[in-house]
Amino acid sequence: MSCGKKERNKKDIVIAVIPKVDNEIFDQVKVSAAKAAAELGITMTWEAPTSNSGQKQKELIENLIHYKVDGILISCNDEEFLREPINEAAKAGIKVATYDSDCPVSKRIFYIGTDNEKAGKICGETLLKLYEKNKRKPEQILVLSGGTTALNMKQRLKGFRDVVGADKINGVLYSLEMADFGKELLSIKLNENKKINGVQLLWSVPVLSGVDSVPALARYMKKGGVSMFFDVSKPLLRYIKANPNCATVKQDFQAMGYNGVKNLYKAIMEEKFEPEILYDVKVIDQSNAEAELKLME
Repeated sequence: MSCGKKERNKKDIVIAVIPKVDNEIFDQVKVSAAKAAAELGITMTWEAPTSNSGQKQKELIENLIHYKVDGILISCNDEEFLREPINEAAKAGIKVATYDSDCPVSKRIFYIGTDNEKAGKICGETLLKLYEKNKRKPEQILVLSGGTTALNMKQRLKGFRDVVGADKINGVLYSLEMADFGKELLSIKLNENKKINGVQLLWSVPVLSGVDSVPALARYMKKGGVSMFFDVSKPLLRYIKANPNCATVKQDFQAMGYNGVKNLYKAIMEEKFEPEILYDVKVIDQSNAEAELKLME
């Protein structure tokens, strides 16, 4: 059977890549996954859900089972809800792998992405260093997360709490992966509670267009508040370059898409593949923001 698999026409192989939602962060996965597929001579299809719910991803998986794709690479919005759809796809002979946000209790064959609990710890450690650098003490830290059911968000929050202490966290806001809603939540909380003296964004899409796109956050920062973000964009890096009281971490989304497709292809061809590929995040602050900006040119 193994030989038969390897003799298949590569042009007939289809790998579907499913993001949590369509946004500029996952665009990096889309581009790098397409590059890997082109190099392999196979077809990659990008299947973005119309909302951030597990139900929409479930519907996509069911549709892909119907069309008999060879592989699915998915970032899971809901680890528990998607367990059964992933298992059904595996039962149908489809190789399923996860990236960015895992579903470890399912029959997915590997996870590729950030070590999210470690990333949460790094965020906590960096935020504490920002407090020290700016001669402040961590007292009331506001946390913005993405969804409530995605494993990567749970892992980041756990890692962050383990470092800073649950007693230092004023509250956790859940944006449900919606940028405008995240901006609204941040604005309301910062305007209501002037005692907040630390902000941790474990999901930073609301500020990727620039910190000034959230006026309440910009005002808070100008008053000397410290903030730790997650992920990068040119506007955010420019802001960090100009402000010593904030930092962010960079994930390797390009590797997730590129190596995710290549590793899944090996599994489809019944070749040896990696059962887990973890990446560390890179801390970016005022000292290296300029260098990171040049990499994005």
